[in-house]
Amino acid sequence: MKKSLIALAALAATASFAQSSVTIDGNLDAGYQSIDYKGTKANGIVGNGSSTSGLNFRGTEDLGGGLKANFRFETNWNMGYNRANAGAASAVASNVNSAAGSFGNGEIRVGLSGDFGAVNLGVVNMNGLTTFTTGQPFGTAIGGGYGSVTRVDASGGAVRSDNSIMYVSPTFNGLNVTLYKANKQTKGPNANNNFTSTLGTTDMAGSQEIGVNYANGPLRASFSSLKQDFNGVDTAAGALSFPVAAGVAVPTAAANTKGTTESTVNTFGANYTMGAARLFVLHQTNKQTGTGAAVDTAFTSASVSYTMGATTLMAQVGQLKADAGANKGKKSDLLGLGADYALSKRTTAYARYESIDDKAGVISAAGNGAFAAVGTETTRTRTAIGVRHAF
Repeated sequence: MKKSLIALAALAATASFAQSSVTIDGNLDAGYQSIDYKGTKANGIVGNGSSTSGLNFRGTEDLGGGLKANFRFETNWNMGYNRANAGAASAVASNVNSAAGSFGNGEIRVGLSGDFGAVNLGVVNMNGLTTFTTGQPFGTAIGGGYGSVTRVDASGGAVRSDNSIMYVSPTFNGLNVTLYKANKQTKGPNANNNFTSTLGTTDMAGSQEIGVNYANGPLRASFSSLKQDFNGVDTAAGALSFPVAAGVAVPTAAANTKGTTESTVNTFGANYTMGAARLFVLHQTNKQTGTGAAVDTAFTSASVSYTMGATTLMAQVGQLKADAGANKGKKSDLLGLGADYALSKRTTAYARYESIDDKAGVISAAGNGAFAAVGTETTRTRTAIGVRHAF
């Protein structure tokens, strides 16, 4: 009897295990890169010339009745700087440095899916990432102008938000709809303090997004409208001053800088496959409203990719126009070129080139480390030759 119970328990455990699956996949991308930031140059071996290096744990469990539980745990890493992967990009402790390459810094979500669609919670990717990669072949790597003339969120530095929830509708004839929400937090000390895990103690902008995606036959199209609310959100810590009282210097903190704007990023991307060629179009507007608003840009690009055996060639031309701020009326022109050679199903040698003549001034020196423009130079170029391997 006891052996029978043990056998039944083992059988039940095996049956239960058969209902679940966990997969591990990832990507490594590294190579030689050269950058000329408006006259200041650097080169070396770094990563992500053609794609993001990272590791994914994914899982699903069949709960019965068409209901499934799903999760994704993603870590993106730096192929050129081990200090970044230790979560300490410098000796200065801050929320930016601590997140440089630490474990679990990518999309982290868990949710349920079924006939109703899917609901995911955690740190969920925005639909704008899907729209962006639908509209051009370079992704967020070199060639697409990501983080400068193009973006997913208003700042150009993120593709997801903390504390977020996303609903994805069922797909009907290739069409689905997404709804995304992350509540604004304004009770924390300030945005530059070290992160704490207690809800509400770290300020963050509120985000809400509506997305529409279509994929049927040779045509793929996607639209995303992301609204982000920065009103009342701490954006910088006030500086300390040391007034002298009774002969003693007493530190006094100035008021933190509060956000006073809202931003809307509307993105449309589409591509159409014709044999070995694929044609892409991307259009994006980024507009800021509220006190001190200085951003109102529109970007449009056209791209093409062409596959010949193991070789895929890519090209993109685009232009951004600024309609607000100090550079109102000026334009930034993008040229992106790329080539992939498939050494196997998982390993590819690549070359990338990107040039942005940034007369609209949308690429800041702050986004390029210690780089500074030389004289009146306006062009940034980036070149990469490397290898990527998927597993």
